[in-house]
Amino acid sequence: MRNKKKVIFLLGPVIFFFLSMKAGEKDLKKRIEAVVEKITPELIEIRRDIHAHPELAFQEKRTAAKVASYLQHLGLEVRTGIAGTGVLGILRGLKKGPILAMRADMDALPITEATGLPFSSKEKTIINGQEVGLMHACGHDIHTTILLGVARVLSELKSELKGTILFIAQPAEEYGDGAAEMLKAGLFREIKPEAIFAFHVDDEARVGFIRYAPDYAAANVDGFDLMIESEGCHGSDPDACVDPIVVGAQIVLALQVMVSREIDVHDDTVITVGSFHAGTARNIIPDKAELKATIRTYGESQRLAVKEKVERIIQNICEAANARYNLQYHLGTPALRQDPALLKKILPIVQEAVGGPQYVIEARPSMGGEDFSYFAREIPAVMLWLGVVPEHLTRTSVHSPTFLADEKSIPIGVKTMASIFLHYQ
Repeated sequence: MRNKKKVIFLLGPVIFFFLSMKAGEKDLKKRIEAVVEKITPELIEIRRDIHAHPELAFQEKRTAAKVASYLQHLGLEVRTGIAGTGVLGILRGLKKGPILAMRADMDALPITEATGLPFSSKEKTIINGQEVGLMHACGHDIHTTILLGVARVLSELKSELKGTILFIAQPAEEYGDGAAEMLKAGLFREIKPEAIFAFHVDDEARVGFIRYAPDYAAANVDGFDLMIESEGCHGSDPDACVDPIVVGAQIVLALQVMVSREIDVHDDTVITVGSFHAGTARNIIPDKAELKATIRTYGESQRLAVKEKVERIIQNICEAANARYNLQYHLGTPALRQDPALLKKILPIVQEAVGGPQYVIEARPSMGGEDFSYFAREIPAVMLWLGVVPEHLTRTSVHSPTFLADEKSIPIGVKTMASIFLHYQ
């Protein structure tokens, strides 16, 4: 009996410590939620202002100035002009801890908005001699607003923050190399995080849900430009020249056969010839045909294997037809691969922040591109997909003139990311 009392006496402080820790975590959660609730109206205004004034890649001067001003007002160390318009804000906590980072992209798309929102973009630009509207049709206004919201929450709870947080407002994600350009410009030369996080709006998930891919989250974005050349001749005399349309058509079909018959069915690969231009009249075989394609794969070995197959097919078909050709193959944004250990570490935090594991869903990887992958090649990284589909819709499509993102997603994103940083160990 005496030994039993001794054990209880010794365990008492340990039990009290863990109970206190749990109580402290609950208190911190309430404090995060209170700050988020307080600043949400302000964040909605910021989002609508950014949405109404979209800017193309490497032209985000107004947006970058707004981001820099907001972060400076919070007391962060702010560096501007990184890769042209990139911004870095540095928040140092009052406790020792790791250096972590959050990235948000700022650029918009050359799309004329058709949402009918009262804060719809009226901005326009000239591309290839034609006037076109500008629109935040991929949620970058949401991403940037959440970045600012997280900075505000952590600034107000600075006494609880362990370590340093880098807030990265990145240009030119749509262009495909804004992240790479920021790294080339020395983004992490003086201070480098041990992990980096980002959101991307999810046009298939409702507000309140967060999805994630456990391995690859986005694909390699490669492609080619192909010019098939001929002398051209009369349509009634096709043996007098090489028909570049027929050669091009054979290539389009052969590429699809290659995907379905030469590539392991478990290795996801997409080849889409999205542009095929040739000819001016029905009775003329043209002197050239131009094809442009996008190619999506996962992983470097698959990327290079598909490149070799595409080049071989084009060469062999053109040689068989005695056609001259010029092929420009482009290796673009690399695939985004999540860090498994980092993902495992933060998932419980995310689940707690959004109300339970039923709101955090494992998803298939996207065949879309994401230049957050450049950061992921440098340091452990995780991207989460934030549900933004409004209640009255079953889905909404990014890169569409009618893309709608429910603003209720903003406080959810802020609360989730702030929780990651405040509970990261």
